[in-house]
Amino acid sequence: MISPSEAHRLILHNARLFPVEIIPLQKAVGRVLREDVISDRDQPPFNKSLVDGIGVSYDAWQKGARTFHVEAVVPAGVAPKPLKNLSNCVRIMTGAVIPKGCDCVIPVEQVHVEGDTAQSKDWTMIKKNQSIRLQAADGKKGEVLLKAGCRLWAPHIGIAASVGKVKIKVSALPKIAVISTGDELVDINKPVKQYQTRLSNSYALQALLNQAQLGDVQIFHLRDNQKLMLQSIKDILGKFDILILSGGVSMGEFDYVPGVLRQLGVKQSFHKVSQKPGKPFWFGVSKKGKAVFALPGNPVSTQICAYRYVIPYLKKASGLEVKQEFIPVLDRVNIQSDLTHFLPVAQGRLITISGSGDFSSLAKADGFIEYESHKAQNLWPYFSWRV
Repeated sequence: MISPSEAHRLILHNARLFPVEIIPLQKAVGRVLREDVISDRDQPPFNKSLVDGIGVSYDAWQKGARTFHVEAVVPAGVAPKPLKNLSNCVRIMTGAVIPKGCDCVIPVEQVHVEGDTAQSKDWTMIKKNQSIRLQAADGKKGEVLLKAGCRLWAPHIGIAASVGKVKIKVSALPKIAVISTGDELVDINKPVKQYQTRLSNSYALQALLNQAQLGDVQIFHLRDNQKLMLQSIKDILGKFDILILSGGVSMGEFDYVPGVLRQLGVKQSFHKVSQKPGKPFWFGVSKKGKAVFALPGNPVSTQICAYRYVIPYLKKASGLEVKQEFIPVLDRVNIQSDLTHFLPVAQGRLITISGSGDFSSLAKADGFIEYESHKAQNLWPYFSWRV
């Protein structure tokens, strides 16, 4: 057996960047950026008023001016003329260009306007460049505003739109096949007998991958028939970029998966990791470089192995940085074992699970820690359900 850290290293070593695709900006939410977004002009491209009010010359204010003749009205979206008389003012709207000659905006709440005259209220105090967003304050022309390798959430979409990115380069979503194996499994849309088990792993894995927004997922179920399994996985391997199997990887009589994958030319990187749950975990790569994850079939093992190994692989192949999060554990952990233990936690408190089949207890946790009994430390590696 190898350690979880060695399994992690081998998996990421085999992660190759997914191809780049160009998509409309409106469809890019959650996708991984694969180009630097560069400002095509200063941001903002002009001195911009942040409030409705009057634009004045700070120098005139310093010389005692408190009543101003309104020389013009400046709405947003127009190019204003310079202030002719620095003792005058302009009425200006939020987002409008600050006219030359004005270097301060007094908010409308601090001004009394009557006809063409504006007078500041007695208690008003101002500063130079008050209520003005100066040109290039957010970024200069040619500056990198977004670097490749980030997830495109709402603020990033806004930045890309501000530089006119109608379409944008992102990592292509790999086609992922989630394959459950086992005669005892029955799909959720079919009647289930007392001795059968509803197919849940595939739906949980699909949900996890959809939540991560790092792949296009399709579910399959294969029976414990070696010949049929061989043909089915061969067909799936030809059509999909990544395979994630659950079940059939241990030492049982009907655990055909490792042998079938070997027959299909998938090169085994490792089989069995010194961890609990998830000890029988298998990983390999096809002749065409396609990653194949064969996870243990017990629900807790399947989920934790997916979070611990599959998600980091997808992140790296998408161009994201794979980061490790650590948290303090508030409960005392005292497990004497050579195996690394993955322990579900909720806000740093341990969640007790009765075994690898105790799926329901995972819903009480917000993630899990990676515990090694020989390490004495205050912070433990943490994997969150929030991918």
